Amino acid sequence: MYYFYWLPVGTDARVRGTPWATLGLVLLNLAAFGAILVSGGNVEALYAMSFKAADPTIPTALVSLFLHTGFLHLLGNMVFLSVFGPAIESRLGTVRYLLAYLACGWLANLAQAAAILAFTPELAAVPIVGASGAVSGLMGLFAVRLYFARLRFVSVTVLFLHGTVRPARVTLPALVGIGLWFLLSGVYFVSGAASETAVVAHLGGALFGAFFGFVMGLAPEGRLEHRLARGARYSERGEWYAALGEYEGYLVARPRDPEALAHAARLLRVVHQDGKAGDRFIEAIQAWLKRGAIEPACDAYEEMRRLLGLAAVLPPVEQLRVARGFEELGRPSEASRAYEAYGRSYPERHAAALALLRSADIERRALNNPGRARYIYDELLRRELPADIAEMVRERKQVTERALERLHRGAA
Repeated sequence: MYYFYWLPVGTDARVRGTPWATLGLVLLNLAAFGAILVSGGNVEALYAMSFKAADPTIPTALVSLFLHTGFLHLLGNMVFLSVFGPAIESRLGTVRYLLAYLACGWLANLAQAAAILAFTPELAAVPIVGASGAVSGLMGLFAVRLYFARLRFVSVTVLFLHGTVRPARVTLPALVGIGLWFLLSGVYFVSGAASETAVVAHLGGALFGAFFGFVMGLAPEGRLEHRLARGARYSERGEWYAALGEYEGYLVARPRDPEALAHAARLLRVVHQDGKAGDRFIEAIQAWLKRGAIEPACDAYEEMRRLLGLAAVLPPVEQLRVARGFEELGRPSEASRAYEAYGRSYPERHAAALALLRSADIERRALNNPGRARYIYDELLRRELPADIAEMVRERKQVTERALERLHRGAA
């Protein structure tokens, strides 16, 4: 990518996880550029590794994706790669993402070579280098998968050339921003302002990326995720029922998405449908627990209790798993409350007494709250308990009472 005075600097598309493949591609491009600088720019070696229309080979087409003619050429490509790459990588996965990147770059270089041979054969021996075709492919994928996202552009006007910098910022829908960017690139090429740019590689990479996006089924996924984006925007404007409709529509197709379930639960609480909100929270927590995502499940449980009151409780198995999860996360106060909620909500279950006992032990040992622990022990002793458990409770109550006596003597 070259400098058009308009550069994308960000997008509102959510990135899930660390984009390791994008980071690796950026580092590889930087390393290749650094190696060229350190070697003093061995012209013969670089020419041999570069892709040329006169000798189009797959190895040189791929190697050329990591070669750049100068720092600005490299910087422009890395900016675009950093903006468009992470969001696409998080939705395609590392393997598909890398394959699409390399395939788009290779095919874009082939398209540029074909255009040279057809229209300017005298340039057939001139190297074609840079990641522009591959990055354009990512932009094509972005236009298919994340067409609803918004792009943030920063412009530094042509006045920069006269010693004055007047930056401007603008936010555009992805389809509009990407379309205008390619249109602008063509205008600059036709006007001769960027005649050295491989415009066919740019446009070809974008078309190949869009094609791969449709082949991989990214368009339906994009339409589905668009519902989440609309729901979030409705929520920001306080249009609660419209937002809820989008999330519920999404959940028809993806009923086990815990984040969407949690969002729907919050919206149901806002519109005073507490019963349905509780059901959605429970479904979200169950989905997170099934994935082994303990922390978000525990956070959602706390949010459910805060929004819906202490009466909100999970089914027995999930309630105990969340209580253990709080202990594993080093959150004893929440663990104690979760165990206590289980013991009070499911008194007929065999594990109820053990859950209350565990809650009391946490209060006594981890939270240094013997008064609360004694209260729970007293409640347990009013229940019908197996003899061994009743004896255990009495022993621990005695220990707690001695601790309380020491505290009282110290206070006196």
